[in-house]
Amino acid sequence: MSRDNYYRRRPVKALRNKVLVLCGGESERLYFEHYKAKLKTLKNVTVEVLAHKKSDPLSLVQEAAKRKAEYNEVWAVFDKDNFRNFDAAIACSGNNGVECAFSNRSIEYWFLLHFENRTGSMNQNELETELGKKLSFEYGKSADQIHRTCAAISAKLEDAEERAKAGHERHKHDSGSSPSDWCSCTTVYRLTKRLRDWKAAT
Repeated sequence: MSRDNYYRRRPVKALRNKVLVLCGGESERLYFEHYKAKLKTLKNVTVEVLAHKKSDPLSLVQEAAKRKAEYNEVWAVFDKDNFRNFDAAIACSGNNGVECAFSNRSIEYWFLLHFENRTGSMNQNELETELGKKLSFEYGKSADQIHRTCAAISAKLEDAEERAKAGHERHKHDSGSSPSDWCSCTTVYRLTKRLRDWKAAT
């Protein structure tokens, strides 16, 4: 009798909704950590920021793809900013089974949509200026300011999702096949909706 037969094999349990949200920046990580904490039941959702210097969109997606075996679903969250491989990252995500939640130009556009619908191209300075006007404090990138921003916008989530979805669909129809040309646009709404689905399934 083989020695292996003396040992009882442990049952293999299917992992239910074990999810990785891999972010390209601290603002995105802080936002999704805040959202995860608000929903309370997402203990099986891991939120991380890419910890090394190569945090460009394509490197982020490639790292997410490497970690697919550890999770049921993997998301890459990134901004266009001034990166030239933004379109390549989105194509890579589709080819490798990685979901992506992108913002063109940045996640500040997603924050702004919680207050009002804005269409047309906005640069980073315009986004931060307009967002600051909507908040009762100066907007900035510090952890404290991002936390305060998250608290200020959280009650307006479904409005932002509707605006972001409508804008995303409009860009797909009217703005060509390159997401780098879809400014301003965000697909973060896809991930926030999925988080609520995971909450409902637990």
